[in-house]
Amino acid sequence: MRHALNILAPTRYPWLFNSPKHSTHNISIRNFLPLNYIHTSIEGATIFSPFPLRRFDLIHAFNRIPIGVTPFVIGYESHLPRVFGREDWKIFAILSRMLAGQRCRKIVAISEIARRQFLHQHAGRPWLDDIAPKLTVRYPNILIPPEADGFDPSQPETIKLVFVGNHFLRKGGLVAVRAAQLAHELGFPLKVDIVSGLDVGAGSWIGPSRPEFFEAYRRLIDTLPNVTSHGSLPNPAVLELIRQSHFLLLTTFSDTFGYSAIEAMARYTPVIATNIGALPEFIEDQVNGILLSLDRNEMGEWKYEGNTERHLPWYEAMFRDEVERLAGELLEKVQACVKNQSTYRSMRAKARATAEALFAPGDAERFWDDLYREAVGRRPQAGE
Repeated sequence: MRHALNILAPTRYPWLFNSPKHSTHNISIRNFLPLNYIHTSIEGATIFSPFPLRRFDLIHAFNRIPIGVTPFVIGYESHLPRVFGREDWKIFAILSRMLAGQRCRKIVAISEIARRQFLHQHAGRPWLDDIAPKLTVRYPNILIPPEADGFDPSQPETIKLVFVGNHFLRKGGLVAVRAAQLAHELGFPLKVDIVSGLDVGAGSWIGPSRPEFFEAYRRLIDTLPNVTSHGSLPNPAVLELIRQSHFLLLTTFSDTFGYSAIEAMARYTPVIATNIGALPEFIEDQVNGILLSLDRNEMGEWKYEGNTERHLPWYEAMFRDEVERLAGELLEKVQACVKNQSTYRSMRAKARATAEALFAPGDAERFWDDLYREAVGRRPQAGE
């Protein structure tokens, strides 16, 4: 197309949800250098691969501010710049002034909580008046399968839950395991499928850091007759497993949005989630899903987010207690929900309706294409 723009964009999973599925512009996807490999303090910036050599009108960045001279728009999940507790360091001011500068044309939060976190992060800073007008909100988008709900909740009688997430403790995998154990002890017909590499320990930023903490739960995964651990699966297989389940479990202790949740809702599968991050923005308890409660800070994060004493006994005891409480609450709500098939069928229909209303790709494509033109000061031409 004669008037199409040339857009540079990053590889990696999050950008796929926060970009147009189809565009009238020419979007080139390239690798970038995660500078946190050099030092964690500079995770908030990046450099794109310059090859093959080509001129771009605009960069559509995500989470990391691109170094260079090309104008850019940037989407983000929670904090921008990504300095995570280093707001008093000089690097925060340097990166923030890049956002305030002329190269940065628009800042796109993926949720309302991300918008609030951004404004809180920059409150009282001298550049706030320059960056706040650039800020807008756009939810992620996904391809929604054009299909009717083929799931029959009356067949089979077993209630099927599926947990998906590699950071097993952070994403709430222990809640899934403990709920399965409680159901087995009560004789309640509940089955839990686990799709996870079972990453635990210091590699995640939430949950006890001692690997030994996980051992009792690992034994449950190996021995409970109503738990199946699949390891990692290809994405089509994961989506099919979600489609065949009564609920997706996202009993997470820390998340920005939860892309698996909207993938599930697009397939009529309601989500059992905690009230963390953006999840309460689109999951309504007992309407299109089930919400479990965690104590949160003023930013909507779990109140123990960022705690540095994850290796200590008090933290392990607290985490274990939270797992127990959430597992009991989960099982109680599932039992109540599936007793009434009409209520559950309505929940499935409303989950799908939410996905269609908030996360369909068509509106997102128009949003991003218009934003690209606005960012470079070009109005759409006839036929565009």
